[in-house]
Amino acid sequence: MYKEPPLATPENLAAWMAAASRLLLMLDYDGTLVPIAPTPDLARPDPELLAILQKLSLSPGRVVAVISGRKLAELQKLLPLTGLHLAGSHGAEIQETGGKTYRLFENRKLEENISSLERVARECVANSRGFLVENKGISLALHYRQADPELARQVLDSFIKRAAPIMGKNRLELLPGKKVLEIRPRGVSKGKAVQYLCRKYAGALPVYIGDDRTDEDAFMALREGCGILVSSQPRPSAATARLPSPREVYKMLLLLAL
Repeated sequence: MYKEPPLATPENLAAWMAAASRLLLMLDYDGTLVPIAPTPDLARPDPELLAILQKLSLSPGRVVAVISGRKLAELQKLLPLTGLHLAGSHGAEIQETGGKTYRLFENRKLEENISSLERVARECVANSRGFLVENKGISLALHYRQADPELARQVLDSFIKRAAPIMGKNRLELLPGKKVLEIRPRGVSKGKAVQYLCRKYAGALPVYIGDDRTDEDAFMALREGCGILVSSQPRPSAATARLPSPREVYKMLLLLAL
Protein backbone atom coordinates (compact mmCIF):
# COMPACT_ATOMS: atom_id res chain seq x y z
CA MET A 1 0.00 0.00 0.00
CA TYR A 2 1.36 3.39 -1.00
CA LYS A 3 1.46 6.22 1.52
CA GLU A 4 3.73 9.17 2.19
CA PRO A 5 6.77 7.91 4.13
CA PRO A 6 7.87 10.10 7.05
CA LEU A 7 10.98 12.24 6.76
CA ALA A 8 13.98 10.68 8.52
CA THR A 9 17.42 12.01 9.41
CA PRO A 10 20.75 10.59 8.25
CA GLU A 11 21.81 10.33 11.89
CA ASN A 12 18.86 8.19 12.96
CA LEU A 13 19.02 5.91 9.94
CA ALA A 14 22.78 5.40 10.26
CA ALA A 15 22.47 4.58 13.96
CA TRP A 16 19.65 2.11 13.28
CA MET A 17 21.62 0.32 10.54
CA ALA A 18 24.84 0.32 12.56
CA ALA A 19 23.07 -1.60 15.32
CA ALA A 20 22.35 -4.54 12.99
CA SER A 21 24.72 -7.49 13.34
CA ARG A 22 24.40 -8.09 9.58
CA LEU A 23 23.33 -5.47 7.06
CA LEU A 24 22.35 -5.78 3.40
CA LEU A 25 22.47 -2.23 2.01
CA MET A 26 21.11 -1.85 -1.52
CA LEU A 27 21.23 1.49 -3.34
CA ASP A 28 20.02 2.98 -6.59
CA TYR A 29 22.60 5.07 -8.48
CA ASP A 30 21.12 8.09 -10.31
CA GLY A 31 19.19 10.38 -7.99
CA THR A 32 20.29 8.41 -4.93
CA LEU A 33 24.07 8.04 -4.79
CA VAL A 34 24.61 10.92 -7.21
CA PRO A 35 22.30 13.81 -8.17
CA ILE A 36 20.35 13.63 -11.41
CA ALA A 37 22.44 15.26 -14.15
CA PRO A 38 21.42 16.80 -17.51
CA THR A 39 22.84 13.71 -19.25
CA PRO A 40 23.74 10.29 -17.79
CA ASP A 41 27.46 10.63 -18.57
CA LEU A 42 27.69 13.69 -16.29
CA ALA A 43 26.39 11.82 -13.22
CA ARG A 44 29.67 10.57 -11.80
CA PRO A 45 30.67 9.68 -8.21
CA ASP A 46 33.30 11.83 -6.51
CA PRO A 47 36.37 10.24 -4.85
CA GLU A 48 34.91 10.75 -1.36
CA LEU A 49 31.78 8.76 -2.20
CA LEU A 50 33.86 5.98 -3.75
CA ALA A 51 36.03 5.82 -0.63
CA ILE A 52 32.97 5.51 1.64
CA LEU A 53 31.39 2.79 -0.51
CA GLN A 54 34.69 0.92 -0.56
CA LYS A 55 35.00 1.05 3.21
CA LEU A 56 31.42 -0.11 3.72
CA SER A 57 31.66 -2.95 1.20
CA LEU A 58 34.77 -4.32 2.97
CA SER A 59 33.35 -3.96 6.48
CA PRO A 60 32.57 -7.24 8.32
CA GLY A 61 28.87 -8.03 8.52
CA ARG A 62 27.95 -5.61 5.75
CA VAL A 63 26.96 -6.31 2.16
CA VAL A 64 26.62 -3.37 -0.23
CA ALA A 65 24.93 -3.52 -3.63
CA VAL A 66 24.14 -0.90 -6.26
CA ILE A 67 21.05 -1.72 -8.33
CA SER A 68 20.52 0.52 -11.35
CA GLY A 69 18.81 0.84 -14.70
CA ARG A 70 22.23 1.49 -16.20
CA LYS A 71 24.07 -1.28 -18.01
CA LEU A 72 26.31 -3.44 -15.86
CA ALA A 73 29.37 -2.49 -17.92
CA GLU A 74 28.67 1.17 -17.21
CA LEU A 75 28.34 0.56 -13.47
CA GLN A 76 31.62 -1.34 -13.48
CA LYS A 77 33.39 1.72 -14.87
CA LEU A 78 31.66 4.17 -12.53
CA LEU A 79 32.14 2.04 -9.39
CA PRO A 80 35.39 0.05 -9.78
CA LEU A 81 35.39 -1.15 -6.18
CA THR A 82 36.32 -4.38 -4.42
CA GLY A 83 33.61 -6.34 -2.64
CA LEU A 84 30.68 -4.42 -4.13
CA HIS A 85 27.68 -6.15 -5.72
CA LEU A 86 26.48 -4.51 -8.93
CA ALA A 87 23.12 -5.12 -10.60
CA GLY A 88 22.57 -3.42 -13.96
CA SER A 89 19.69 -3.18 -16.41
CA HIS A 90 17.11 -3.05 -13.59
CA GLY A 91 18.64 -6.11 -11.97
CA ALA A 92 18.82 -8.32 -15.07
CA GLU A 93 22.66 -8.37 -15.00
CA ILE A 94 24.52 -9.06 -11.77
CA GLN A 95 28.17 -8.92 -10.75
CA GLU A 96 29.06 -10.78 -7.57
CA THR A 97 31.68 -9.48 -5.14
CA GLY A 98 34.33 -11.75 -6.67
CA GLY A 99 33.73 -10.38 -10.16
CA LYS A 100 31.61 -13.24 -11.55
CA THR A 101 28.79 -11.89 -13.74
CA TYR A 102 25.60 -13.45 -15.04
CA ARG A 103 22.06 -12.60 -16.07
CA LEU A 104 18.84 -13.22 -14.19
CA PHE A 105 16.98 -12.84 -17.48
CA GLU A 106 17.69 -14.39 -20.88
CA ASN A 107 15.90 -13.79 -24.18
CA ARG A 108 17.82 -14.19 -27.42
CA LYS A 109 15.30 -12.20 -29.45
CA LEU A 110 15.25 -9.30 -26.99
CA GLU A 111 18.26 -7.40 -28.31
CA GLU A 112 16.78 -7.51 -31.82
CA ASN A 113 13.51 -6.05 -30.51
CA ILE A 114 15.31 -3.34 -28.56
CA SER A 115 17.30 -2.42 -31.68
CA SER A 116 14.03 -2.09 -33.62
CA LEU A 117 12.64 0.19 -30.92
CA GLU A 118 15.85 2.22 -30.96
CA ARG A 119 15.35 2.88 -34.68
CA VAL A 120 11.78 3.97 -34.03
CA ALA A 121 12.90 6.29 -31.21
CA ARG A 122 15.60 7.90 -33.35
CA GLU A 123 13.11 8.44 -36.18
CA CYS A 124 10.69 10.11 -33.76
CA VAL A 125 13.43 12.30 -32.29
CA ALA A 126 14.85 13.06 -35.77
CA ASN A 127 17.08 16.13 -35.45
CA SER A 128 15.31 17.56 -32.42
CA ARG A 129 17.54 18.90 -29.66
CA GLY A 130 17.50 17.82 -26.04
CA PHE A 131 16.82 14.11 -26.51
CA LEU A 132 19.05 11.12 -25.85
CA VAL A 133 18.30 7.56 -26.98
CA GLU A 134 20.07 4.85 -24.97
CA ASN A 135 20.15 1.24 -26.16
CA LYS A 136 21.03 -0.82 -23.08
CA GLY A 137 20.87 -4.18 -24.83
CA ILE A 138 17.92 -5.55 -22.87
CA SER A 139 16.13 -2.23 -22.37
CA LEU A 140 15.78 1.15 -24.07
CA ALA A 141 15.72 4.62 -22.56
CA LEU A 142 14.49 7.81 -24.21
CA HIS A 143 15.76 10.79 -22.19
CA TYR A 144 14.17 14.22 -22.69
CA ARG A 145 15.46 16.25 -19.74
CA GLN A 146 16.92 18.96 -21.98
CA ALA A 147 14.11 19.01 -24.54
CA ASP A 148 11.40 21.63 -24.95
CA PRO A 149 8.40 20.32 -22.92
CA GLU A 150 5.84 20.67 -25.73
CA LEU A 151 8.17 19.05 -28.25
CA ALA A 152 8.93 16.27 -25.76
CA ARG A 153 5.21 15.54 -25.40
CA GLN A 154 4.82 15.28 -29.18
CA VAL A 155 7.87 13.03 -29.58
CA LEU A 156 6.83 10.76 -26.72
CA ASP A 157 3.26 10.44 -28.02
CA SER A 158 4.57 9.50 -31.47
CA PHE A 159 7.08 7.03 -30.08
CA ILE A 160 4.58 5.30 -27.78
CA LYS A 161 2.09 4.92 -30.65
CA ARG A 162 4.69 3.44 -32.99
CA ALA A 163 6.32 1.27 -30.32
CA ALA A 164 3.05 -0.28 -29.11
CA PRO A 165 2.85 -3.08 -31.74
CA ILE A 166 6.45 -4.20 -31.10
CA MET A 167 5.93 -4.10 -27.35
CA GLY A 168 2.64 -5.99 -27.47
CA LYS A 169 4.08 -8.87 -29.47
CA ASN A 170 7.19 -9.25 -27.33
CA ARG A 171 6.06 -8.82 -23.71
CA LEU A 172 7.72 -5.45 -23.25
CA GLU A 173 6.47 -2.67 -20.99
CA LEU A 174 6.74 1.12 -20.74
CA LEU A 175 8.15 2.62 -17.59
CA PRO A 176 8.04 6.43 -17.12
CA GLY A 177 10.75 7.98 -14.95
CA LYS A 178 12.28 11.38 -14.23
CA LYS A 179 12.32 12.93 -17.71
CA VAL A 180 12.97 9.50 -19.19
CA LEU A 181 10.78 6.86 -20.78
CA GLU A 182 12.08 3.29 -20.59
CA ILE A 183 11.06 0.05 -22.25
CA ARG A 184 12.02 -3.20 -20.56
CA PRO A 185 10.90 -6.85 -20.62
CA ARG A 186 8.00 -7.78 -18.39
CA GLY A 187 9.29 -9.67 -15.38
CA VAL A 188 12.54 -7.71 -15.15
CA SER A 189 12.67 -5.31 -12.21
CA LYS A 190 14.86 -4.11 -9.39
CA GLY A 191 12.52 -6.06 -7.13
CA LYS A 192 13.83 -9.32 -8.62
CA ALA A 193 17.39 -8.30 -7.79
CA VAL A 194 16.35 -7.38 -4.25
CA GLN A 195 14.69 -10.78 -3.80
CA TYR A 196 17.80 -12.52 -5.10
CA LEU A 197 20.10 -10.66 -2.71
CA CYS A 198 17.74 -11.14 0.25
CA ARG A 199 17.76 -14.89 -0.39
CA LYS A 200 21.53 -14.95 -0.78
CA TYR A 201 22.06 -13.01 2.46
CA ALA A 202 19.16 -14.37 4.48
CA GLY A 203 19.30 -13.13 8.06
CA ALA A 204 20.84 -9.76 7.19
CA LEU A 205 18.80 -6.60 7.71
CA PRO A 206 17.76 -5.50 4.18
CA VAL A 207 17.66 -1.78 3.33
CA TYR A 208 16.94 -0.36 -0.11
CA ILE A 209 17.37 3.31 -1.02
CA GLY A 210 16.04 4.79 -4.27
CA ASP A 211 14.31 7.79 -5.80
CA ASP A 212 12.35 6.83 -8.91
CA ARG A 213 9.40 4.81 -10.16
CA THR A 214 11.60 1.78 -10.87
CA ASP A 215 12.66 1.74 -7.23
CA GLU A 216 9.09 1.12 -6.11
CA ASP A 217 9.47 -2.48 -7.31
CA ALA A 218 12.45 -2.80 -4.96
CA PHE A 219 10.58 -1.27 -2.02
CA MET A 220 7.69 -3.68 -2.52
CA ALA A 221 10.06 -6.66 -2.67
CA LEU A 222 11.22 -6.01 0.90
CA ARG A 223 9.39 -8.22 3.37
CA GLU A 224 11.28 -6.75 6.30
CA GLY A 225 13.92 -4.09 6.84
CA CYS A 226 13.40 -0.63 5.39
CA GLY A 227 12.82 1.09 2.06
CA ILE A 228 14.06 4.68 1.94
CA LEU A 229 12.69 7.07 -0.67
CA VAL A 230 14.97 9.90 -1.83
CA SER A 231 12.71 12.84 -2.65
CA SER A 232 12.69 16.55 -1.86
CA GLN A 233 8.89 16.50 -1.65
CA PRO A 234 6.52 14.07 0.11
CA ARG A 235 4.81 11.62 -2.23
CA PRO A 236 3.06 8.25 -1.98
CA SER A 237 5.52 5.35 -1.99
CA ALA A 238 5.99 1.78 -0.81
CA ALA A 239 9.04 3.02 1.13
CA THR A 240 8.88 3.38 4.91
CA ALA A 241 11.12 6.45 5.32
CA ARG A 242 12.30 9.44 3.26
CA LEU A 243 15.51 11.42 2.82
CA PRO A 244 15.35 14.75 0.94
CA SER A 245 18.29 14.35 -1.45
CA PRO A 246 21.48 12.44 -2.38
CA ARG A 247 23.34 14.80 -0.04
CA GLU A 248 21.52 13.27 2.96
CA VAL A 249 22.20 9.79 1.57
CA TYR A 250 25.90 10.67 1.42
CA LYS A 251 25.82 11.92 5.01
CA MET A 252 24.09 8.74 6.17
CA LEU A 253 26.69 6.56 4.41
CA LEU A 254 29.50 8.65 5.92
CA LEU A 255 28.11 8.18 9.44
CA LEU A 256 27.60 4.47 8.84
CA ALA A 257 31.22 4.11 7.71
CA LEU A 258 32.66 5.72 10.86
